[in-house]
Amino acid sequence: MRTIICNSLQSFWDMADNQFLEGLDVHCVFPASENLKEFILNCQNQYKINHISFTRALTG
Repeated sequence: MRTIICNSLQSFWDMADNQFLEGLDVHCVFPASENLKEFILNCQNQYKINHISFTRALTG
């Protein structure tokens, strides 16, 4: 399965709205609060995304 890397929230929305993420895995590398992650995950079915994952920021 192909994985698309989204470097920003804007890139995620642009690709999702243009149906470029249908049937694919998506990995988000931009900072996202728990509320934003939940909102994006709730959009998974609407945009027909196979799987969405997020990078966790390391703290020092």
